[in-house]
Amino acid sequence: MPARILVATWQEQGPAGCARKLGAAARMALPIMLRGRRTAGGVAAYFDLITDDGRLFYGDSFHFGYFPTGSETLAQALDAHTDLVAEMVRPRRGEQILDVGCGIGAPAARIAERYGCAVTAVNISGEQIRQGRVLIEQRRMSHRVSLLRADARSLEFPDGYFDAIVCLEAAGDICVTERDKDRFVGELHRVLRRGGRVGFSDLALHTTPPRTDDRTLRAVFYHRGEELVTDWPARFASQGFRIVGRKDIIVHTMPTWQRTKAVYDERRSEVVRRYGKRIADRTRTQVEQIPKILARYATFPVLSLLK
Repeated sequence: MPARILVATWQEQGPAGCARKLGAAARMALPIMLRGRRTAGGVAAYFDLITDDGRLFYGDSFHFGYFPTGSETLAQALDAHTDLVAEMVRPRRGEQILDVGCGIGAPAARIAERYGCAVTAVNISGEQIRQGRVLIEQRRMSHRVSLLRADARSLEFPDGYFDAIVCLEAAGDICVTERDKDRFVGELHRVLRRGGRVGFSDLALHTTPPRTDDRTLRAVFYHRGEELVTDWPARFASQGFRIVGRKDIIVHTMPTWQRTKAVYDERRSEVVRRYGKRIADRTRTQVEQIPKILARYATFPVLSLLK
């Protein structure tokens, strides 16, 4: 880990923050070094590591923006993506909603506030849950939103417990193997009541990219391209869900990268101070490359699913 990041973390969070970041970096790197691939523990560590910096430069929602007109700000587009997925299940006042892969809880708070429902939000990252509980308290939403550290492939809820489920661009992060994808969908089916709905969105690839593009994807997303090659509609159908609504929003997510690059450019001096010029320049180049790669190989299904 670059020393500059540790210095910035020390200044902002003290020795405890530095210790958390060093531990997360080690836990993230070890599975790649020892097994040559991600593990669930490595995914949790990745989000433990990047959450501070993601919030600093990107905001409190850890997903792509949805730009229906193309003129939205990044903040508006992040909320629009949350709203699009929530509308797939149309939560009702008083219903129990599960948010799977909840980030730090910003989408869960928005859904609970807009619809008057109760949201249980789960995440595999302990750091995101820690920061999320602070955020929910600050927004005075603790009576509607509860955050729990949990693995969505093995949930500790009774069968049929939830009225609806939202999964907002998290499945590809949670599922590190092909078997995980079936386990994940099966768990959503199990904890959802009969007649309940799932609102789902995620980045997926239809083809494994060549090696150069794959390296860029790994650098930005902590994924190998082949791990993201998934037919999510077929996976859900195979587990007994009925698809009642679907769209592909990949084109409408692309401005995310222009907006992100603009943030880096506008705050260039801060980025260089925090990471150093070499990392800052490399990251900017990777962000520029991502939309070209996704345009060639990606889809972004948004699904409304009925049990």
